[in-house]
Amino acid sequence: MVTTARPRGRPPKEETPATEEEVLRAALRAFATHGFNGVSVRTLSRELGVSHNLLHQRFGSKEALWRAAVDWGFGTLVTELMRADEESAEPLARLRSFVWTFARFSAEHPELQRLMNIEGAQSSDRLAYICDTFIAPSIAHYLPLRDVLVEREEIRAVSPEILFYMITSGSAAMFASRALTERLFISAPLSSERVEEYADAFADLLMNALCV
Repeated sequence: MVTTARPRGRPPKEETPATEEEVLRAALRAFATHGFNGVSVRTLSRELGVSHNLLHQRFGSKEALWRAAVDWGFGTLVTELMRADEESAEPLARLRSFVWTFARFSAEHPELQRLMNIEGAQSSDRLAYICDTFIAPSIAHYLPLRDVLVEREEIRAVSPEILFYMITSGSAAMFASRALTERLFISAPLSSERVEEYADAFADLLMNALCV
């Protein structure tokens, strides 16, 4: 019986397709780094080691790939926030839980803030999609919590937009701008082992600033 030896080297692209999560993670990172116009699906497929046809068959277009990557990234964030929200808990505890969860997630997924730094700079259909699908519903869920705490005089009457940026940019910026953070504060590298410590520190700082 004659057998044909399998050629050495990397298997053909079609034999080792990337998982959908690997594709979406890489796509989100690319869009967050280079912007929508700076990303080539052909280059992305080469980085993933998959054929260009595979990405085209899965997603159809760069626009669809962008949307799928955003759905994966922001959808995971919203799921984490909702899972951590115990609506039976005291409002102050719920607010701190939200801040802590957002800070921890931002440390582990800095590409979301990087993407928003790009998309938030100008009006577009992409920005509208992120806001309408993920950000606005999250604000609508948590804004009544802020209103209750203000009415009870437990926190300062900080406007919703200021509170929004205090939480989002305040907790995420040092992870999204990792190179800057480590260049300026080299003695405090952003190690994965310290993620919960960072989240605790930020949540404590913000809550202390807000509380009357």
